[in-house]
Amino acid sequence: MASNPLVVCVGHAALDLIYRVDALPARPTKVPAQSLTMSGGGMAANAACAIVRLGGRARQVGSIGDDLFGGLVIDELRRYGVDVAHLRRAAGASTSVSSIVVEASGERLIVNHRGSALDATPPDVTPALAGAHALLCDPRWPAASRAAFAAARAAGIPSVLDADVADPAILGALVPLAGHVVFSEPGFARWAGHAADAAAAPARLAELVDGGCALAAVTLGERGVVYATARGVTQMPAFAVDAVETLGAGDVFHGAYALALAERASLDDALRFASAAAAQKCRRAGGRAALPDRAAVEACLAGTP
Repeated sequence: MASNPLVVCVGHAALDLIYRVDALPARPTKVPAQSLTMSGGGMAANAACAIVRLGGRARQVGSIGDDLFGGLVIDELRRYGVDVAHLRRAAGASTSVSSIVVEASGERLIVNHRGSALDATPPDVTPALAGAHALLCDPRWPAASRAAFAAARAAGIPSVLDADVADPAILGALVPLAGHVVFSEPGFARWAGHAADAAAAPARLAELVDGGCALAAVTLGERGVVYATARGVTQMPAFAVDAVETLGAGDVFHGAYALALAERASLDDALRFASAAAAQKCRRAGGRAALPDRAAVEACLAGTP
């Protein structure tokens, strides 16, 4: 097992404005918010923060604007202990900002302004992989993710794709490049063209494994995760928790899974670790402030409160 392993995270770094309300409205209207929190966001960046919180090291590779929001994004990643030496600020570009409305049940509505920073041509990502034990990419900066997957394969570094909702063409291009593909349920539907139902999903995941992927999975929230490996297709139940907030749980899952691979865990153990980490994230509200630590995840795995 690598000591304090390094996971390189390529993709989205953003700023989130999180509003908490009693309930999401059924139609457009004015809704009072009980609180407003400003927090860093973005799939890859959230995963990087989760990795550090869980005891690993994380390096963020991405592009943000040279605006006020970009400075806030970098400052918070540094506070979480993420290496930002390869997080560049694109001149004249705007940073991605999201407004997130979270209701009392924990479900959320996200309105994202992507910004223009990720439209820039990516630099050579190979230097960022120096010393890496695993790679995690999201689909938000596809050109950089494609290059990172190729460099990781050449270097023998295990790679993970966070296959969340994206243009089907982008997912179609990235999925075959990753060593491990973990879809969200809506991400799978975008890629496959149909829902992740029990009849169709296992066969599509098995096809990816037959094509050379070490693991292909779909996370199903409280219904667990269905995944295919060379041994076949399996469904792993979720850890039962009283969910307070689901915001960021998928990012935590992917970060924890990549960290477990970096620690050379088995595929089954890596998925259990990721599932436990995501479940613990759902137990608390607060965006990144609610990221679970290693002790909480290990207690969950051991079946203790």
